[in-house]
Amino acid sequence: MMKWLTALFFSVIVHILIFLSYVLFTTENVENTTRKITNVNFLDDELQVKEEVQKRNKPQEKSFKKDDSKDLNTNKPNEIENFEEYLNEEEMQKRVLDNTDVIEQISYEVIKDIEALWIRPNSAKAGMFTDFNLSINRLGIIENIEMKKTSGDRAFDRAALNAIRKYKQIKYVRNLDDQTFQAYFSNFTVRFKPE
Repeated sequence: MMKWLTALFFSVIVHILIFLSYVLFTTENVENTTRKITNVNFLDDELQVKEEVQKRNKPQEKSFKKDDSKDLNTNKPNEIENFEEYLNEEEMQKRVLDNTDVIEQISYEVIKDIEALWIRPNSAKAGMFTDFNLSINRLGIIENIEMKKTSGDRAFDRAALNAIRKYKQIKYVRNLDDQTFQAYFSNFTVRFKPE
């Protein structure tokens, strides 16, 4: 009988030690964190347009410097040509700025809509992000979602992908002209980044 009681006593002690070690080593510090807004950015397109405009402006400046060295009689026709070029360039820049405003407004609306659908996983940390390449048709329906860069956290990536899948359609692009749609929204990159 004593053997049974001794075995029972040791068994209870071993089980208590296992339970305490499990509780001790698996508890996490729970910090009160507020839900932070997800930052979704449209990448590349705006930067490319700005770089193109800057590249076009640089050759113009060089042509003006070359024209100064010529005499006055030959300079007047070149100034008129350069002035027309300048006006065309200025008009193009104005269109680009108008498009940029529209694009930023649509981007803001898309961000807001996707944020409403996105469920933040517990494993999401500051500084994490993932990039998705989206292909949409003219009606705004998302046809293809491709992950370009992973955050390294499967739960975070999956939550971002699910939010985009739930979103299904970007209704704001229907009102855009075809040129703007093709340039900015037919194929673009979305970055999810909690902050």
